[in-house]
Amino acid sequence: MGFLAPWVLLALLGLPLLVALYRRGVLGQSRAFAAYPEAQALLRAQAHNPGRLHLPALLYLGAVALGLLALARPTLPLPAAENLAGVMLAIETGWSMRSTDIAPNRLEATQQAARALVEALPASIPVGIAVFSSYGVPMLPLTLERQRVYEALQNLELGDGYSFTYGLLSALEALPDAAGEGRPGVIVLFSHGHDNSGNDPLEIAAEAARRGIRIHAIGVGTHGHNFDDDVLKQVADRSGGRYYPIFSATDLRDAHRDLGRVIAVRPRPTEVSALFSLAAASLLGLSLGVAFARRRVV
Repeated sequence: MGFLAPWVLLALLGLPLLVALYRRGVLGQSRAFAAYPEAQALLRAQAHNPGRLHLPALLYLGAVALGLLALARPTLPLPAAENLAGVMLAIETGWSMRSTDIAPNRLEATQQAARALVEALPASIPVGIAVFSSYGVPMLPLTLERQRVYEALQNLELGDGYSFTYGLLSALEALPDAAGEGRPGVIVLFSHGHDNSGNDPLEIAAEAARRGIRIHAIGVGTHGHNFDDDVLKQVADRSGGRYYPIFSATDLRDAHRDLGRVIAVRPRPTEVSALFSLAAASLLGLSLGVAFARRRVV
């Protein structure tokens, strides 16, 4: 929890003074006295339920505390729709994607998962595609036309080589620099984790983070079958994204479901002063109600 006006919280230091004044006014010994024939009955009633005497004051004190918290303008990280500049899918199309360690093969499983991911995104988010093998190619620029995206995914062709950093560079070029604009971009990288380009993938990930672009990496493959996910984890972590290990078509489906939520919705600090004000008003009303009821009983 955070506060937009934290200096108001200093007023909470005055609550012990209210407690002290209450104790002095109610619990302190009075110099005045009056004869009352039923005094013993009152004392027995108070002894039977001592907390009842102070309950209105406690509720009032809680209302004051919540009211001060409301004035401090508290915030909570609540999920909100992400205003994205676009999502670029960087998909490996090297010969290793023919491998059948993920049925029916890595490429077909990736095509299915990428399509399902796009279907899970809000229609207002543009989607583009970059493919890579020995070099990167921006296959489809950012577009809101989902049918073009699905057709491009269906028409992926295998090439030669394996350099996922070229795919990242192509995807970065297709996304606008979101630093300071408040409209971040996202790259979803599908790769088996090998790169022979000589580029530093962590430097590319750091540049993406500087531009306000997160990289979510999906490791397509199984260990022992031309697969290395260590660098994919580091790339995702460096850019503020997530890594999803994929060892089966089921893993791919689960990943795209979760990733669709992660991309479209992100926690943002949201002011919740109204909730604290409502709680303060409720306690104040309850305090008045208890005090009134106690008077009627007495």
